Amino acid sequence: MRPLFPATPPREQGGVDDPSRDIRRGAIMGALFFLGFGGWAAFAPLDAGVVAPGVVVVSGYRQAVQHRDGGTVSALHVKEGDRVTRSEVLLEFAATEIQAQERALFGQFVELDATRARLLAESAEQRTIPVPASWAAFPAPDRALAETILARQQREMNTRRSSLGAQVGVLGQRREQLTSRIVGYGNQITALDRQSALIADELAGLKTLAEKGLVPMPRIRALERQQAEIDGRRAELVASIAQTREAMGETRLQSLSIVGEKAEDRAASLREVEMRLADVSPRLGASRAQLERTRVRAPASGLVVGLTANTVGGVVAPGARIMDVVPENQPLVIEARVRPEDADDLKVGMRTEIRFSGLSGRATPILHGVVTRMSADRFTDERSGVAYFLAEAEAPRAEIERVAQVNGDVAIVLKAGMPAEMVVPLRKRTALQYLLEPLDQAIWRSFRQH
Repeated sequence: MRPLFPATPPREQGGVDDPSRDIRRGAIMGALFFLGFGGWAAFAPLDAGVVAPGVVVVSGYRQAVQHRDGGTVSALHVKEGDRVTRSEVLLEFAATEIQAQERALFGQFVELDATRARLLAESAEQRTIPVPASWAAFPAPDRALAETILARQQREMNTRRSSLGAQVGVLGQRREQLTSRIVGYGNQITALDRQSALIADELAGLKTLAEKGLVPMPRIRALERQQAEIDGRRAELVASIAQTREAMGETRLQSLSIVGEKAEDRAASLREVEMRLADVSPRLGASRAQLERTRVRAPASGLVVGLTANTVGGVVAPGARIMDVVPENQPLVIEARVRPEDADDLKVGMRTEIRFSGLSGRATPILHGVVTRMSADRFTDERSGVAYFLAEAEAPRAEIERVAQVNGDVAIVLKAGMPAEMVVPLRKRTALQYLLEPLDQAIWRSFRQH
């Protein structure tokens, strides 16, 4: 009988369908792959580095525009995106009350300053009041007001000088009258002396005749009484001269007293004026500073961003941020957030590569820069709670100019706010070292376990 299933003839060893050949072929291909990959991994550079996301910022950051006192906006001179120059007026607050206070204090200051100038001029016996040197800086309206006040003080000085002159003049006239009286008394005494001399001669002759009995004694006694009366009148005149001289001395003292009292009054008034000036001057300065603060000025030249006051009549709270000014002509830097575990590896002065992830892949530029700052402590993001260190990197001007060129049809211009990525190479290594690094660390830790 023929078998139902004929036996299959045995394959020849080493034939086409030999499975050992397929195994060897697969082993050879695997060995070649691993040898090729190992060779590539052993020599392919894959440097270790720190990668940190960041953003392009202006060196010095934005300049915040705030107002300490706040107030009602009365004029708005800029809008979002405007270019401004340093110290340019951006907006103004209503300042009616402050202006009124400043005008009142300025009026007091000028009045006191003019009064002081008058008192000093009176003390120096000057006929005109010199204009205070500080008034030269006054603007035209203020100078006109000051000149009006000074003219009034000049009139007051003239009146006071006339009054003092009148009082001293009256006393001078009194002295002249007393002097004339003394002269009259002296003339009377001279006349009495002549009469006395004549009577004395007559008495001498009559006494000689009386001794001979030729003249009666009553006549001699009459002449002696007349002589006594003349002597009495002369004594009265001498006393009157003394009294008159005393009156002249009193008049002179009164004149000196009036002048002295006026000088004391001026000194007291000058002290009071200077005390009031010491009080008014700083208040005027503070009021003017407050008035100047109602005109909000640009802290730097640049572009206006983040404008929050958009309406005239709007109210700005004290200390509130009104806008920001992004400075122009300032170097751009990259501000990146570094993970705390990478912070120890970064040092100021290390070279870095900066990539701008916000641009298209075809035009993504790479800048070569240097780490310029590393924060001393870590920060925490208030929203996410993630901790980070802040690092800054800056590229040379030549690098920025190289990147700011036109690549094809795409113009690359670096601006503040652009996202960027900072890559800081730390050490040279190969791809094989990178792959074996976890195993190496695991072995290193295992040999140190107790």
